[in-house]
Amino acid sequence: MRCRPVYIARMHPAVFLDRDDTLIANRSLDTPDGARAGDLADPDRVVLLPGALEACRLLRRAAFRLIVFTNQGVVARGGATPSQVDAVHDRLRELLVDEEGQPLLDDILYCPYHPEGSVPEFTREHPWRKPAPGMILHAAEVHDLDLTRSWVVGDQQRDIDAGVRAAIAPQRCLQIGRDVPDLLAGAIHIVRANAPTARTSASIRLSDPTLRADTPLCETVESSARALAERVGVRLLDLAWRDDRLEIEVDGPQIVAIGLAAELRRTTDAWYRARAGRALWHEDRP
Repeated sequence: MRCRPVYIARMHPAVFLDRDDTLIANRSLDTPDGARAGDLADPDRVVLLPGALEACRLLRRAAFRLIVFTNQGVVARGGATPSQVDAVHDRLRELLVDEEGQPLLDDILYCPYHPEGSVPEFTREHPWRKPAPGMILHAAEVHDLDLTRSWVVGDQQRDIDAGVRAAIAPQRCLQIGRDVPDLLAGAIHIVRANAPTARTSASIRLSDPTLRADTPLCETVESSARALAERVGVRLLDLAWRDDRLEIEVDGPQIVAIGLAAELRRTTDAWYRARAGRALWHEDRP
C-alpha cells in the first residue's frame, strides 16, 4: 500500500529583532578614533539596552523563537571583518541567556553587503540587506517558522519594511520610538496580543525583612514599579507589601506580571547595590 506524504504546517512563531539600538546600545556609544559613527566591531563595547534581557526572556516564556537580523554594511566599508562581527555576536549570545544560563537566541543573521562599500567582495546589493526581506525568509525556511504569527521589532523603518515585504502583517511590525518606547514594551505588547487578558500577579522578596521598615526605600520601589508599568504600557491593578514581599498585580497574562516583576527587581537592585553595597532582593525569582 502506497502512503500519501504527510505535510506538517510550520508551527513556530518568531520575533525578529534588530540589533543596534534595539537590543544593544549603538548611537549612544563613543566612536573610536578612525571609526564611522554607528559601526560596532569590538565585543567589549557590546552593552544591552535597559530591559532588553527581560524582554527576550519574556518572549521566550511565551514560546517565541528569537531571531536577530541586522545590516552590517561596516564589513563592505572595510570597518570590520566578518570575524569581528561574529565576535560581537558571540558576546551578544553570552549576554542573552535565561535564568539557568541557556541561550535565548535561536539565530543571528547579518548582511555584510552594501552597494557603496570599499571591499570588492562585499560591495553590491544583496537580497538580505534590509529593507529587503531575505534574512526573514531565510530564517523562516531554516527554522520552520510561521510568519503569519511572527513579529518584528526594530528602531528603523527598514526593519519594518523588511517585515512587511516578508508578508508579516504591518500591525505586527513594531518600530521603537513610534509604536513602542523600547524592546521591553514591545515584548509586553506582543505577549498581550497573543494571550487573553487576565488579572494576574507576581511577587519579589526583600533580601532582609527589616528593610520593610525603611519607608523611603519602599516608597522608591513602589514609584519605580509605577513608572516602569507606565513606560511599558502595562495596567498596574495593585501594588502591595505582604510582609517582606512586594506583590504586583497587573491586567495581563501571567508572564507579563512575571516579566514586570523581574525587570523591577533588576533595576531597583542595581540602584540599591550602588547605594548600600548589597542586594535588595532575595535570590528567589518572581
